[in-house]
Amino acid sequence: MNNPLISIIIPVYNVEEYLERCINSVLSQTYKNFEVIAINDGSTDNSLKILEDLALSDNRIFIYNKENGGQASARNLGLKKVKGDYLIMVDSDDYIDEHLLEKCMLTVKSTNCDLVLFDRLDLNERGELKYCSGGSGITMTDACSAPWNKFYKATLWEGCLFPEGYWYEDLGIVPVIVAKAKKIVNINEPLYIYERSREGSQTNQLNVNKILDVQHMLSNVYEKITDLGLLEKSKKQLEILYIEHLIYITILEKLTQVKDKNIRANLIDEIKVSMAKKFPNWKQIEFASGGMITKRVKNLVVTLYLNKNFVLGDLIWKTSLKLKRKFY
Repeated sequence: MNNPLISIIIPVYNVEEYLERCINSVLSQTYKNFEVIAINDGSTDNSLKILEDLALSDNRIFIYNKENGGQASARNLGLKKVKGDYLIMVDSDDYIDEHLLEKCMLTVKSTNCDLVLFDRLDLNERGELKYCSGGSGITMTDACSAPWNKFYKATLWEGCLFPEGYWYEDLGIVPVIVAKAKKIVNINEPLYIYERSREGSQTNQLNVNKILDVQHMLSNVYEKITDLGLLEKSKKQLEILYIEHLIYITILEKLTQVKDKNIRANLIDEIKVSMAKKFPNWKQIEFASGGMITKRVKNLVVTLYLNKNFVLGDLIWKTSLKLKRKFY
């Protein structure tokens, strides 16, 4: 097949400020054989009108309306509408490089892979772009759990959907897709532009009641991997995935922002129980990323939190962040 159809899934909810930029970046692709599957997830602003106006000028845009149910449900509807041989996912407040589809398709043809990974540029509130690796490798733990830094053979998603009703839903299924892929190529080019400034973005929010949704998402991955018969092959990667997300990211990026020490203590207890149940020997694995000093600081703060020594943990972590901002 010389010119495969590519499906582009775009969930849309109240993004009138960014939507036209997103869709135009797709319509400007140098590879032309694609369909845009735009899922209007009950928008209450002008997003639907913008979509309809754009669709009038390009018959590759297909709009599906649904009641608001969250990004996972919107993507799931998009997955059910896919007609393409390959697919990508783009968040409607972000946009893509005009060569993304062409470069990914060329990679597929030259390597016969079923999953292509690429990097991103982060766009801040001042309009500045900063290169960021979407994932440096090709495994469950270093390919990044985001769905939008990947170009998929559509069959990889057969039998797989995003868990609905949770935060961190990407983490609940994307590592499974990575594990299913037979051949992965990471081209390490920044082809996706990620909007970091939008206040409504989940990236910029903290909800104490949702912090341990990450635990449910990891359990979903574990169960899916087991059902697919991939547990033996993937168990070490799964363990590292748990340590990275349930220990380091949850503690250092989430719990350090929670002010109520009783809530912190309860969350720590749940984390320890979950890790002991799935991976009782997890403490023997050294995971923390960064230089030697950064690793030591992270390991120390995590250890203090796990022992519920929050005062000293806070002091060390806040001091390290201040020093980092000062020098970098």
